[in-house]
Amino acid sequence: MKKIVTALLLFSFSINLANSLEDSKVSNSRIKMLNGKYAKLSKYYEDGPLIINFWTTWWPNCEMQAAYLNQLNDGFESAGLKVLGVNINSPKILNQVRPWINKRKIGYDISVDPSGKLSDEFDVKGLPTLFLVDKNGIIINKTAGFVDGDESKYLEMVTQYLDSENIKYEEFNFEKESKVKKDAILQIDF
Repeated sequence: MKKIVTALLLFSFSINLANSLEDSKVSNSRIKMLNGKYAKLSKYYEDGPLIINFWTTWWPNCEMQAAYLNQLNDGFESAGLKVLGVNINSPKILNQVRPWINKRKIGYDISVDPSGKLSDEFDVKGLPTLFLVDKNGIIINKTAGFVDGDESKYLEMVTQYLDSENIKYEEFNFEKESKVKKDAILQIDF
């Protein structure tokens, strides 16, 4: 019972943290991309909304979420939406990122943050953590964690923003992703 109460308290604490950065301006940080080059964060939000997602290769919920983010990236590209994944694997398992991305056919850009500098700047406390940023670099929404059904919240966040800015987009529906893979092996390496 004590463990359940502790877990509930931690969960409610993470929900309160989820909204702490809303309405904050994103800094124009220099980010390291998976290909080894550097980019400015502003490059990603200057033409439209941006989803920044902090994730890792070893957490199953990040995998499920990535499939939906890939669909959002493709489905709203004409409306200017970009998705930027920020991988926070530790340096010793950073080499797992590219094979993970290739296997899942992720089509959005990936940045790497093995030192945690960018995730600290965004006050990331849990995984995955997603931010919706407007074209002026203002964080308009933050969500922490992912469970089946959260993809609908992401779609609502994006469409509400696009509607508020009078940005046209095509009708969009998610292709449902499998929740759990049978006989999956979870390898956690810290």
